[in-house]
Amino acid sequence: MNEIILKLEQLGFSSYEAKAYYALIRKYPANGYEISKIGKIPSAKIYETLNRLKMKGAIIASDTETGKYYPVPSEILLAKLKQEFTSMIKDLETQLKQTEPLPDIDLTLNFSGYETFIEKALTVINNTNKSLLVSIWPNEDVLLNDAIAKAKKRGATVIAGVFGNSSIESNYYVNLETCGISSQVRLEKRLNIVIGDSKELVICEVDENGEATGVWTTTPSIILVAKEYIKHDIWGNILIDAIGKEKFNNMCDNNEMLTYLIRNR
Repeated sequence: MNEIILKLEQLGFSSYEAKAYYALIRKYPANGYEISKIGKIPSAKIYETLNRLKMKGAIIASDTETGKYYPVPSEILLAKLKQEFTSMIKDLETQLKQTEPLPDIDLTLNFSGYETFIEKALTVINNTNKSLLVSIWPNEDVLLNDAIAKAKKRGATVIAGVFGNSSIESNYYVNLETCGISSQVRLEKRLNIVIGDSKELVICEVDENGEATGVWTTTPSIILVAKEYIKHDIWGNILIDAIGKEKFNNMCDNNEMLTYLIRNR
C-alpha cells in the first residue's frame, strides 16, 4: 500500500489525495466518512480532498446515491495522466531548447587546507590544453609534476618558475630559488600559483606549519595580476643573473623605494 501511495504522490497527488483515491479503489461506492476511515485521513480534510480529486478527474460523485463516490478506473486515470505528462515533457523539451544560455560568469572560491589546494591545482592542470603557467615550490613540484608532464604531452606550452631545483617537464623553466628565499623570509609563507589557459587560476599560501589558504577563480582581472606576478618574478630573476647579485643588492640598498618594497610585506 505504501508503495502505491508513494507512486501516486510522485504523479502529482497530495498525500491525502493518494490515500483517498486508493481507499476508493479498495471499497466503492463510499461516502466521505468511510473514505476517511479507510484512508486514515482526518475528517476535517476529507471533503476538501475529495473536491480536489474530482477536479483532477480521479473520482466521480454518484448521481443516484447522495454523498457516495466512485473512483475513475485506474487504467483510465493512468492513461489520462500519461497523456498529460507526455504533453508536458514535450513542451518542456521545446522550452529548454529555446532557453538562451547565460554569458560566462566569473567564479571565485576561497578555500583552506593543503589537500584542497593540491586537488584544485591538479584540476586546473588537467583542464589545461594550450598554456600552463606555474610558480611553485619544490614541495608542490613533487606532487604536481606528473600532471604537468601530461599537460605538456597534450600540447600545452608549460612555463615553470620553481623556487628550487626541479625535474619538471616544461618548455621553459627558471630556478627562482634566490628569489624564493627572500620572499619566504619576508612573507613567512610560500606562495604557489597555477594558471591554466589564462582562464582558470589557483593561488595558495602555505605557512611554516603546513596550513594552507587560497583562492580558485576564473575572474580575468585576478588571473591577469597573477600572470604578471609570475612574469615579473622570472624577468627579475633573469635580470639579477645578468647584472650580478652584488650589483643588484647595492642598487636595492641605495634606492629608498626598493628597500621599502623588499623589506615590507
